[in-house]
Amino acid sequence: MKATSIDFRKRIVAARLKDGQSMGQIAERFGIAKGTVQNIIERYRDAGTVDPKPANAGRKAAFRGALLKRLEQDVLEHPDATLAELRDRSGLAVSLVTVHNTLKRMGFTLKKSLCAPRNNAGPMSLNNAAFGRKRSRALTLRASSSSTKPAQRRT
Repeated sequence: MKATSIDFRKRIVAARLKDGQSMGQIAERFGIAKGTVQNIIERYRDAGTVDPKPANAGRKAAFRGALLKRLEQDVLEHPDATLAELRDRSGLAVSLVTVHNTLKRMGFTLKKSLCAPRNNAGPMSLNNAAFGRKRSRALTLRASSSSTKPAQRRT
């Protein structure tokens, strides 16, 4: 939302201080919300100015400047490094999520390296498993129910 102009803010304060109008009357006169009038009057009373508060840029990134360049160099030198290894080498006390989000912002993606050659067997469904293969216990549901009510436990 756009900040209210300085001239307009001065007119609101003048209406309150010189004319003695209530906040409701000022809001109705200028066609703005009463809360906006209240905020401008409070800003003038507390800070002595009608200038809007500076916009907060938010929390500063943990990896910035030289640390960001060092992290990028570390990833290029050690492409198979885990997030924990990257964090430990950075020397910062940050979470793994912070390291992950920083790498994501930098454009790095996860590339899984294959440890073994790919096998030719494709994924199997339960229908294919019935042909000569035993079903594993993990695929068999013992007490299932089609409702959302949990199944009764056997005692």
